[in-house]
Amino acid sequence: MVAKKKRTDCVQTKSNSSSARPIFHHRDNAPTDPPLAPDRLKRIDWHELELVLHVIAAGSVRAGAARTGHAIGTIRRRLGRIEDKLGAAIAERSATGFILTRAGKQLIQRARDMERTWVGAERMKSGDALQGRERVRIAVTEGLGTYWLMPRLVEFQERHPDLDVELICDMRAADILNDACDIAVQLEPPPEGAQARHIGTLHLMPFASDRYLQTAGVPRSIDEWPRHRLVWQEADQVASHLLPYILGTADPAGLIAIRTNTSSAHFRAVASGGGIGILPTYARAVSRRVRPLDVGLHLRREIFCLTSNEQTITQGVQSALNWLAQSFDGDLYPWFRDAFVHPRDFEQALSPSNVISLFEGFIDTLDADEAI
Repeated sequence: MVAKKKRTDCVQTKSNSSSARPIFHHRDNAPTDPPLAPDRLKRIDWHELELVLHVIAAGSVRAGAARTGHAIGTIRRRLGRIEDKLGAAIAERSATGFILTRAGKQLIQRARDMERTWVGAERMKSGDALQGRERVRIAVTEGLGTYWLMPRLVEFQERHPDLDVELICDMRAADILNDACDIAVQLEPPPEGAQARHIGTLHLMPFASDRYLQTAGVPRSIDEWPRHRLVWQEADQVASHLLPYILGTADPAGLIAIRTNTSSAHFRAVASGGGIGILPTYARAVSRRVRPLDVGLHLRREIFCLTSNEQTITQGVQSALNWLAQSFDGDLYPWFRDAFVHPRDFEQALSPSNVISLFEGFIDTLDADEAI
């Protein structure tokens, strides 16, 4: 269950190649993907199921050990004993990472079912009905999660007090097929085996702060990049292969002044006057500290909403799916339409009842910067 690489988003479908092998046993003839009879699943108690859930959620044995406070060797031995009880491997290692076997997926489903019924029953028994909330895990890219969904999530949870919503903000694409989350919102094309729908389009263009532009001047084309400082985000799901197109040269040496791996730090670098950076056009909808630059450079990324084909869509998950569809509705928020809309053309959408009020005290407000 531990990948050779730290990334877990590269796992797509079960590999049948000879490179796939069980992870917790050294037996070459270990059965890797038999259908499990119900009596075998019943051999695994709740504490063992809980361990499997922790390791799967963490993404690796090493991360699972850190999460549970146990030694890596202890985690491996306990997972090996679980496989012994099942008579089947839980996961296989492949050239691209780790994947759950059919037995592993059955085990996870049983764990989820027990978690909902047992934990819910215990909490209801204590007399606190609200603590029996259904947990819904939503994985999303860091920028969309931090700057767009989190301010809106408060209102959503108030409308659904029966839900315990976990928003997982990470630039790595979540491993939806291995139960890393219930819903994934990502910019990467969906893997085979996932149920995906297009919910919006992310448009990007260069932005800079007034502080920077007053000193360095306003560029009119990418040919002027050598006279400016550029800020770049290096992370998963960032289209780094487009960097030569963005810079207008295959050699970026000397053009980039600041690099960061997170969307929040990238935005702060641009807003603080660090240089010119590529930001989503909705940056103008949530902050007046940055302004778009018309240099003939526009990028677009599809926004996908994923669930697993093998997942049971609960009422809570369906409510979250409906909320996400509305959150990226281009009719409500023109910056998520499929067709590019320039930030100067959606000023009318920036009303206190629509967007800006959600971000008061978080970034700034319409009145916080009178320079624009």
